[in-house]
Formats: sequence, C-alpha cells, structure tokens
Amino acid sequence: MEIAKMTFAAPDFNDAVLERLNGLSLTRSFTPQVDIDWNAATTDAEYEALYSSSSLLEGTGIDTALDRSGRTRFVQYQQMNLMTFTGLLERHGISALAGLFDLESSDSFAEYLGHFIKEELYHAVMFTRAVQKIQAVIPAGKPLPIRSLDHTLRWLFFCVQLIPSRKIRSNLVFTFFRFAEQVTIYVNQLVQSRISRRDSLIRQVWAFHALEESRHLAFDAMMLKRHRIPWVLAWIPAALAAPCCLLLAFLVNVNEVWIAQEVGIPVHLWHLPGLVRRTKAPFKRRVFALLGNTILRRETDPPENE
Repeated sequence: MEIAKMTFAAPDFNDAVLERLNGLSLTRSFTPQVDIDWNAATTDAEYEALYSSSSLLEGTGIDTALDRSGRTRFVQYQQMNLMTFTGLLERHGISALAGLFDLESSDSFAEYLGHFIKEELYHAVMFTRAVQKIQAVIPAGKPLPIRSLDHTLRWLFFCVQLIPSRKIRSNLVFTFFRFAEQVTIYVNQLVQSRISRRDSLIRQVWAFHALEESRHLAFDAMMLKRHRIPWVLAWIPAALAAPCCLLLAFLVNVNEVWIAQEVGIPVHLWHLPGLVRRTKAPFKRRVFALLGNTILRRETDPPENE
C-alpha cells in the first residue's frame, strides 16, 4: 500500500495549539472497555489477508511450505507481538511522561500531558485485553514470550529518568514514543487496507488507537522542536537513542523468528539478519526505513491516519 502523504511542519509551542489538542482529547477520544465490541472476532481469512504485507518471511522463500492455516496462525501471533510491544512501551513510558510535568509552566501543557498519560494507560489496558482475546482462539498455542521485551522497556525508561539534563531526557522520551506511534499508524493503515469489515476486532483496536496517536504525534513533534538540542550536543541523544531503538527492533523481530518456529518453519536466530534484508513485506520495509531515519535523526513526515 502506498503511504498517504501530508504536508507537515512541527507546530510551535503555544497555548493555542495545546488548547486545540486538549479539546480533541475531550471530543475525539474513546474508552476501550466501552467503545470496542469485545464480543467481535477476526476471521481466519482476515488474519491470512495480512500475511503477504506484514510477514518477515514474505519473499524470502523460506515459507513455501506454509499453508493457509500456518499463515493465519503466524499473523495471529504477529498481531499479539505488535500489540504487546506497543502496550508495554506505553505502560512503562507513563512514568517517564509523568516526570515531565515540570518541563513547562503552561497550564495547557500540564493538562495535555495529563490527557496523554490517561490515553496511554487506556491503550496499554486495551492491548492487554486484545492479546488475551487473540490468544483465546489459539488454545493449543504457547503464550508469546514477552519477558525480554518487558524487562528491556522497564529498564530503558528507568534509565532515561536518571539523565540529569531535562532537554536530553524529554528528547529521548518523545523520540521513543514517536517511533512507536508511527509504527502503530502503519499497522492501522495495513489492517484497514486488508480487512474491509469494520467490526473485525483487530481493525477496531488499531483504528481506535490511531485516533489518539495522531494527536500524540503532533505533540511529540512540537516538544522535540521546543527542546531541540544545540547542534554541538545533538550527537548525545542520537548516541543514546540509536542502540535502544535497535535493541527494541531486535527483540520484536526475535519474537517473529519464534513465531515462525511455532508454525513449523525451520528458521533460527542467526537467520534474522538475512530475513531483514530479504523480506518483501511492505509493512516491514516501512518499519525498517522508519527505524533507520529515527536512528539517524532524519526529519520525516508522520504517516497520515486514514
């Protein structure tokens, strides 16, 4: 799917922009426990429809023996993997966001940061529940291994809060959130393009999530612009963010190797670099390109939420 583009410039920090974001958090928000139909399901055909666009194995030739059932199972686990990564990052990142209330004296800033934290907390709850729903339709399947990802994100945000410079600390926090938010909007675009039924559970989950993440991206961009590091010191957050982003991407894709093994593909961890280079899945190519731009701190337009 071609990326929808939009003209984008990070807004200047001012109360008018913040008031608009605050208003949207009140009028264009959701409560996952109420607004999502948790009795809905995603069909096997809908899961399978995502495989060619999202699988790390697509185009590598290693999955030729994988049948429809295997592709369905692969995507079910992959969805759990993406939801788990997003939910854990948001849950552990809340403590880092809470530490930024003194970053600005504006009441509008404090109000929006409160909305941001509340929304991320709801997202974490939503993804935990969605993963449980998907796992329930794989009764004989092993639970996805999440311990390494959980511990890494916990320690990552704990260490970020120890950084004495508020500018560097806020720069890193909003860099991590912006990366995850852009990835989830990519997921939403993918799911909308492949699953036409609006009531499909995973389509509901990603669509509601993207509704608020679009606002978060605007806030991230504004804060990164507001707290831009002087060029002579700009290498510091870049040097800190690069290995962290690479480690997180590695752990997410390690889980995808585990998923491939679960569906009977003879693949091992040492195959991962080759799979990353050879995959033809558009979603994967977009995420890897985003990862490279994030590490190199290149300015990119955020994906448009369709």
